[in-house]
Amino acid sequence: MTTEPATDDQSPDDRIRPSTVTLRDVAGAAGVSKASASRALDPTSQYVSPEMRARVLETARRLGYRPNASARATTTGATAMVAVLVSDIRDPYNAEIVHGVIEQAGSSGLVATFAGTDHAIDDEIRVVRMMRSLRPHAMILTGARSGSTVSRASLEEELARYTQEGGRVVIAGDDELPFDTAVVPRRRGASELVAELFRLGYRSPAVLRPDHDSAAARQWEDGIVEGAHRLGMRIEYDAVVRTPMTRDGGYDAARNLMERRPEGLDVVLAATDAMAIGAMSAMRDAGLNPGTEIGVAGFDDVVGTEDVTPALTSVNLALARVGAAAVKLALAESAADHRRVEFEPRVILRGTTPARHG
Repeated sequence: MTTEPATDDQSPDDRIRPSTVTLRDVAGAAGVSKASASRALDPTSQYVSPEMRARVLETARRLGYRPNASARATTTGATAMVAVLVSDIRDPYNAEIVHGVIEQAGSSGLVATFAGTDHAIDDEIRVVRMMRSLRPHAMILTGARSGSTVSRASLEEELARYTQEGGRVVIAGDDELPFDTAVVPRRRGASELVAELFRLGYRSPAVLRPDHDSAAARQWEDGIVEGAHRLGMRIEYDAVVRTPMTRDGGYDAARNLMERRPEGLDVVLAATDAMAIGAMSAMRDAGLNPGTEIGVAGFDDVVGTEDVTPALTSVNLALARVGAAAVKLALAESAADHRRVEFEPRVILRGTTPARHG
């Protein structure tokens, strides 16, 4: 076998085969030390200037350098990966947060990987243990969770062990666990929704509440009750229905309401947009026009709420921004106190809640 010698018009960079490019090659071509190149290629490193990082990244791209994930884990204790534990990937609420995580992780040089936990704390514990073996830089937990006090304590202990190994934990969506949190403002958003509906003339709401107990469900319910109490709106006992947080759950709950038709009922408040859309279908099947005879309002303003007929009133919780903020928290330097980033909710009034004055 023969090889052709490098010609004079080949630069040293061109003579390096991409499959054999090393960190030392990248450092030399970028004019920095090997240690500086390593820091620049580490998206979690805080000790490198933007200019140096850009130069090293461009050099690595040009040479075709591919960092060894296993070697990086051995050297730094973590891979350039963020693990996201999602209670239900089919839930549009979680999907919006995950979208924000993916975009921010990609722009930060991280790879996002996902695992489902089916809303159960015991499943989260199992997944956390599995993920620890992969040594991700951070774990982001999102979605409602249910389980015993003992299970919750076990989850906190498992996550604490991971942080002691150098990992970072961020909770996206609520602040029920003692770690950095990007918060969804459910309570305030629900209270502001009630205030807007009161302003439009609604006085007798029915409430489709989640059938499982979680911090997220309690915050939403507390906001509804708080807003109604402040304004003198009365929520009758028989106008509250527990149901799964799904389209079918909303349909069944609203069908039950339409059969009983509590006196004075003028608006249905659902804990999620999926539940609200199901409620609208049940109303139509009962011969009612959503938004005409009875108003409907959802919560979380996921993609598609403006496309149903009539368009669904909801509360925008900036879910994609919550996901992005979770990644930024994971990349920030550790702090003695747990950090909390909260976004402003925004009530979006649409065709399902027209004004009822007069």
